[in-house]
Amino acid sequence: MYLDVLGGLRIGPAGGDAGPTAPKQRQLLGLLALRANATVPVTTCVRELWDDHPPRSAATTLQTYVMHLRRVLTRAEAPARLLTGERGYLLRIDPEQTDLGVVREWARRGDQRAAAGRPAHAARDWQRALTLWRGPVLADVRIGPVAQEIIGHLDQWRLLLIDRYLEAELRCGRHRQVVAAATTLAGRHPLREPIHASLMAALYRSGRQADAVLVYQRLCAALSRELGVEPSAAVQRLHRAVRTNAAWLEPPAGPPAEQPVPTIRRPTLVPAPSSGAS
Repeated sequence: MYLDVLGGLRIGPAGGDAGPTAPKQRQLLGLLALRANATVPVTTCVRELWDDHPPRSAATTLQTYVMHLRRVLTRAEAPARLLTGERGYLLRIDPEQTDLGVVREWARRGDQRAAAGRPAHAARDWQRALTLWRGPVLADVRIGPVAQEIIGHLDQWRLLLIDRYLEAELRCGRHRQVVAAATTLAGRHPLREPIHASLMAALYRSGRQADAVLVYQRLCAALSRELGVEPSAAVQRLHRAVRTNAAWLEPPAGPPAEQPVPTIRRPTLVPAPSSGAS
């Protein structure tokens, strides 16, 4: 891949970075990369770079930044072109040359395989998508209000991918693997109910009923302390099932694609925000 945003901003072959060093130029390239293959209006670029306080020379300065970015892309021999249109600027690049484009493709394949009743294949595809997430989006780039909104949507989309991945692994009977993954994720996201639900189910299936109850108690405490609410009805039902050894919590007994287990929670996997959104 040649243009990466899921972590620090990088241009060039894997392991290298031929990107710009000037903060404003990196900020502009980050925004254009998030909306690759769609025109970003000049007004949107100006808002991203200067928020509500643009200088009088904003339009001219923006043109200068674009000129420098074109030179950067040329020096890096990047398979991308920065085009100027009537309304704004467009970074044209094959989605397969960007980590975000590849992640979207793996997520799409996972969705299709899950819909076809193939949870093992779906889990593999979603795991591949998640593996490409090196860290916070544009972690080493100054973020303005426009990019911040896009990144917020991407962060929520990543959590939905995680939810679906853990659920698919449980459907395949791989509860011990889920325990390891979900334990770490629950620590990072103490208020995320689907992650905790997957961890509870995985612990129970691993013969750790008491630990599953403790996970629920920690979730209750965190939700009460931070949000003043109780767990959802679905998670409360799961907690009761754990305490009463409900039969529906038992792991699947046959091939994962043919022996689905009751869903703990299945959030709708929304697509990543369109690169053309304003």
